[in-house]
Amino acid sequence: MSYLLANITGTFLLLLPWATVKPGSATLLEAWFTATSALTVTGLIVVPTDTYWSLFGHTVILLLMQIGGLGLMVMATLVLTALGMKIQLGHRALIAQERNHFSISGVVKLVKNVVILTLIIELIGIIALAMLLPGIWDNGWLEGLFFTTFHAVSAFNGAGFDLTGESLAPYKDSSAIIFVFTVLILIGSLGFVVLQELFVSRKWKRLSLHSRLVLWVTSAIALVGSFFYYVTSIERGVDELPWVHQLVYSLFQAITRTAGFTTEPVTIWAESFILLMILMMFIGASPGSVGGGIKTTTFGTIILAVWAFVRGRKEVVLFEREIATESVLKAFIVVVTAALLVFVSTFFVMLVEGLPFKPVLFEVVSALATVGLSMGITAELSAFGQVIIGLLMLIGRVGVLSLITILAGREARKARYMKESILIG
Repeated sequence: MSYLLANITGTFLLLLPWATVKPGSATLLEAWFTATSALTVTGLIVVPTDTYWSLFGHTVILLLMQIGGLGLMVMATLVLTALGMKIQLGHRALIAQERNHFSISGVVKLVKNVVILTLIIELIGIIALAMLLPGIWDNGWLEGLFFTTFHAVSAFNGAGFDLTGESLAPYKDSSAIIFVFTVLILIGSLGFVVLQELFVSRKWKRLSLHSRLVLWVTSAIALVGSFFYYVTSIERGVDELPWVHQLVYSLFQAITRTAGFTTEPVTIWAESFILLMILMMFIGASPGSVGGGIKTTTFGTIILAVWAFVRGRKEVVLFEREIATESVLKAFIVVVTAALLVFVSTFFVMLVEGLPFKPVLFEVVSALATVGLSMGITAELSAFGQVIIGLLMLIGRVGVLSLITILAGREARKARYMKESILIG
């Protein structure tokens, strides 16, 4: 409900006449879709961000990206704390659920750490971009500061919104600029539980099982994605670039699976890499992060569970620790539900819009995983298609598991029944 309220508020602000450059207001669908995309830190657009929206509109989008990245429960806690009000138990539980925290103890401290870490990392990103972006101060320091702040916030929160009109294509020849965006996106995708252990508690030798699983899966996806991008792009001359640029460029393509920034049109990618990107987007970021997807820990848990089953073991073990059965079950439920959402949404969008399978599947997964990468069909969709994509973005931001909980409600009956086996496979 809180995300719905924030969505309506953002839509109303973008409907104001001074939110657009041209005289008159945006249409309801344009305002709602843009507000939804910014709040869910996705980045899919139906109108050009740089030329359609005014400075006021850009500011609204910036605030929605920051609110969406931090989370509404975090923002509400900041307001209540500033007013000197006590954080009630129910609110603490909502914070823990939204941030994927393990318990309700210490959530207020977690909120403070989340905000401080976010502001520090974004500030470092702003400074780095201010030093590297060419001609950033040509139109005055205020415009330059807003430009760098907008892109640093967009990168760290995995939003993918840009004010260039071409994403990062104007900077594709600068390894340093692409590297800054890569680092900001990567840090934002790890999740605040991992960031807190790495940068606040600094438990580098005693990381939790969660953090170790996140780092292993994230590293594996980055390496596999980078390698296959490089291999599939050799025919386009990537191997002729300086080796540093090859490394940064390939790594960026794998890391942007959670953010949606691009240095080149998605349509020029090799078919095999597009398929791999769909899988990487579906996996997404990590729990408690700014990104969506089924999450890295979910994917890692399922791989470990399958491997344990193949070896004839009932326990799922990693780093001499057994993963709870409840976590394994949740992982399978999330994947099956997300896959069903992708299938149903792709089917109906193809049916109504009459578009090919590949771009529709890419768009649907990008929306549900709150990524923002697109094969260029977003603005071409009808109102039906854009509403479906918008709803998928909201579901992806709130979380598939939260959606299941909402739909399931409370189980009334506590009776247990006799067990009977069925044939599987």
